[in-house]
Amino acid sequence: MFEDFGGDAEPRRYREALRSAAAAVALAWRSAPGTVTAYMAVSVAAGLLPTAAALLVSRLLDGLTRPGYDGLTTVAVLLIAATLGGALTIPLADFLRGQSTRALRLRVQDELFDGVNRLPGLRHFEDPSFQDRLRLAQQAAGTAPDLLVGSLVTAVQAAVMLAGFLVTVFVINPVLGVVTLLLALPALRTQLTAGRRRAELLRDTMNNSRREMFYGSLLTDTDTVKEIRLYGLQRFFTDRAGAELRTVVAAERGTELRNLRARTPDLLLGVAVFGAGLLWAVRAARQGELSIGDVSVFIAATAGIQRGVEQLASTASTAYQAALTFTAFRTLGEVPVDLPLPAAPRPVPPLADTLELQDVWFRYTAESPWILRGVDLTLTAGSVTALVGVNGTGKSTLVKLLCRMYDPTRGRILWNGVDIREFEPDALRERVAAVFQDYGRYDLTAGENIGLGRVARLDREDLVAEAATAAGIHARLSRLGHGYRTLLSRIFAATGAAGAAEGELLSGGEWQRVAVARAFMRRDADMMILDEPSSGLDAAAEREIHDSLRELRAGATVLVISHRLSTLRDADRIAVLGHGRVAECGTHDQLLDADGEYARLWRLQAAGYEPGHVGVADAPAAVAAEGAVAGPGA
Repeated sequence: MFEDFGGDAEPRRYREALRSAAAAVALAWRSAPGTVTAYMAVSVAAGLLPTAAALLVSRLLDGLTRPGYDGLTTVAVLLIAATLGGALTIPLADFLRGQSTRALRLRVQDELFDGVNRLPGLRHFEDPSFQDRLRLAQQAAGTAPDLLVGSLVTAVQAAVMLAGFLVTVFVINPVLGVVTLLLALPALRTQLTAGRRRAELLRDTMNNSRREMFYGSLLTDTDTVKEIRLYGLQRFFTDRAGAELRTVVAAERGTELRNLRARTPDLLLGVAVFGAGLLWAVRAARQGELSIGDVSVFIAATAGIQRGVEQLASTASTAYQAALTFTAFRTLGEVPVDLPLPAAPRPVPPLADTLELQDVWFRYTAESPWILRGVDLTLTAGSVTALVGVNGTGKSTLVKLLCRMYDPTRGRILWNGVDIREFEPDALRERVAAVFQDYGRYDLTAGENIGLGRVARLDREDLVAEAATAAGIHARLSRLGHGYRTLLSRIFAATGAAGAAEGELLSGGEWQRVAVARAFMRRDADMMILDEPSSGLDAAAEREIHDSLRELRAGATVLVISHRLSTLRDADRIAVLGHGRVAECGTHDQLLDADGEYARLWRLQAAGYEPGHVGVADAPAAVAAEGAVAGPGA
């Protein structure tokens, strides 16, 4: 968030903070210009009223000490009016600030999501440093604009009040007025430095805060709570979360101690100046140089100046901190897209010829090892290609490339002979359906979980039911309490009259069928990618799914990844990935005749089904052998 600006770091930080502050105020203005104007006007009035009240008190006291002074009633009425105005401006300002905050929340949410959604690929989202930056942007977006607008208005109010009191002190004692004004400068700088330290603290501890939230979420997450209870991991993750939080708390304590030590001399010096001014005023009053009213307004003014300086410095510190953190939000739109977008994108035609990978190399960063090392593979339109290989050979990475979540580091992927980088990523993905190995489980209704596959048809209950039927999950979803309108979650579900939760949960295999149904919503897709589409199903359910897939994928170009080789034997071609490239390619029979890696894997799995080959004691070894073909990290 904060760059190393070298020798002129502090001035550069101030300029960066000013740009962020200006952007936040502009955002507030765009959200509710009328409300911000009214808020500012009320705050200026609130800043003028204390000076007016102090001057009226002075007139009232002088009038009471001068026999025959006329106009006391008028002064008293004006003082009552100023007091009433001061009382009314507080709730009115609070209401207007609330209105501004509510408008800001709506605007900020839209701009935050726009900044995230403009990134077409996955590279940034799989980068921990970007996740820290994104979380900081989310946090700053929720608080910084409101703090900055509030700080600006408070600063204007404090400045108006300070100016009024300074004029009063200058009239009574110019020297003391100059000294008081000069003392405000170091106090302001001290508070600005404190704000910078707090902003840097937030940046430096963001990774700890994110890990603390992660460990804490594991203790309540429905996907992990069973294992945590079974293995007694509550204390383990509680201690992990506590350690991260203690790191943050210790850093906060150190920062605030530094700020307190830096602030104390300014406070002592301010009190000393106030004391010297008070002693001078008492002596001048005794010598007849000042009236009682002059003394009262001088005391009120000097105290008001101290309060105004403190308020102005504190407000500046808060605004500086908020502005620096808001930089993460302001610059979110400046994050370079992780996929180069074509200036004049070509329309994506139906896949009528081939989808070809030519010498595709890929690694996630310049420092990381190569995942793919020159993959050459051709998927013929309308055919079924199976992809197999042991863990870590890059099968799931290749899926990401085909969906253009990443671009190859070297080489090309051609759609009907055209490099897919010449298409808009969203337009390309519209022609692709997929069942991912790590499919999504959304805390939405059953119908929505399926309809998301083609969100434009989300409300077509007939199409949703048809997709569910093809995936073999229609009967189960129909038996839910509210059918397809049942919420598949117990986290957000409301509580019914009888006290029972309205949401319901599915088993792992049922969720996988829902994911397959979601892909079936795109039965008109040109390309269908099935990454372990039946890994969580029993043998009968797996057969049913593959029969449905065989029917629905007719006419589509299909890439199937599975660790159960028996489900792939009817594929038109089977490609074996090894060491980052295609080691073998052919039909099932051809690969068995070649007696290479595919044949070895086939024999390894087939041996597990031979009578008497695997007993209970051997089960873990058999599972390990089967998992070696293709696992979650593939």
